[in-house]
Amino acid sequence: MSSARSKILGRIRLATATQVADAAYIAAEAAALLPDPTATRPAFEEFSIREKFVERATSERLTATVDEIDDWSAATDTVHNYLKKNNIPLRIALQPKELLANLNWADVEHHEQIAPNELAAVGVADYGIAETGTLVFTSKPDSPTLFNFLGLHHIVLVESKNLLRYMEDYWIIVRENGNVQPRNINFVTGTSGTADIESKNTRGAHGPRFLHIIIVGQ
Repeated sequence: MSSARSKILGRIRLATATQVADAAYIAAEAAALLPDPTATRPAFEEFSIREKFVERATSERLTATVDEIDDWSAATDTVHNYLKKNNIPLRIALQPKELLANLNWADVEHHEQIAPNELAAVGVADYGIAETGTLVFTSKPDSPTLFNFLGLHHIVLVESKNLLRYMEDYWIIVRENGNVQPRNINFVTGTSGTADIESKNTRGAHGPRFLHIIIVGQ
């Protein structure tokens, strides 16, 4: 075997040899690949988390509307007022969540099955993300995924304490809770829209045309 070929094969063997790395070395390598989040994400110290969430959600691009209430007891009246204001019959598909079922819906008829042509659906988001105006929905037995996409009007309640500053903050919570993942996670940012048809922005192309967010609590 020639000397040059021997050297080449020797280098290959060294490069492909199994190397045992301890956990600290792996963690250091991973940290070196990840930039400091504060160096890349936008700051918005002039806004509170709540203010930034409302500002983003109601922006021209996301086109959501927002109500703010002190506690859950005001939720049904707020939904009722939204339906009346938009000339929607007092009939809703209600996410089968015990918290919602226990509210006094008075003259608002509600059902737990959502139809493809449902006019209004009411549900609860797990979290809201201020940076992007995004709502986070995780699938659970009492939180069917279709409730987020079939209603023409999607009315979403989210607790103020569950408004997060950045997307990374949501994943920190997931990791702190054992990194347990649901069957799916939906990140909903504003109303459904597309500009694929003649570059014209069309709302409700593949989801709700109207999104109304109700922030619960101070």
